[in-house]
Amino acid sequence: MINLRRTVLKQYQDMANQHCALMKVPRPKEGWIRTARKALGMSGPQLGRRLGLKKAQVSQMERMETEDRISLKQLRRVAEALECDLVYALVPRQPIEETIMERAREKATKLVTKADVQMALEAQQLNKTALVEEINLETQRLLETMPRDLWED
Repeated sequence: MINLRRTVLKQYQDMANQHCALMKVPRPKEGWIRTARKALGMSGPQLGRRLGLKKAQVSQMERMETEDRISLKQLRRVAEALECDLVYALVPRQPIEETIMERAREKATKLVTKADVQMALEAQQLNKTALVEEINLETQRLLETMPRDLWED
């Protein structure tokens, strides 16, 4: 069962990592709606007619997009009117595996440090080298088991 869970997890990671290249495409300062409209040589009133809206409403939508106040539903509708496809994705800032590694190390550090504090109270505190080794071992264990509480604080 663990192998199946790992396989499924790997498939999701690969899917998420495919979109990392999208991070290199910044949103135009004027927003995608105005940029696409201008690239097509389409005026605001022309887009408005295709959407059944007034020019002022088109301008408002363009402004809402640049202010992150437009809905996906509205973007999808505008994309259709502009003969475009809306691409919606959550793009990882770094490969997913690195994010998981960082989280596992963070969690391992908290767990080992907490145990080390308890050991210090009993005069059994680990030296720096042993502490680092324990953190590395716990990180590896977390990466291998991928416990469901990995993202719990």
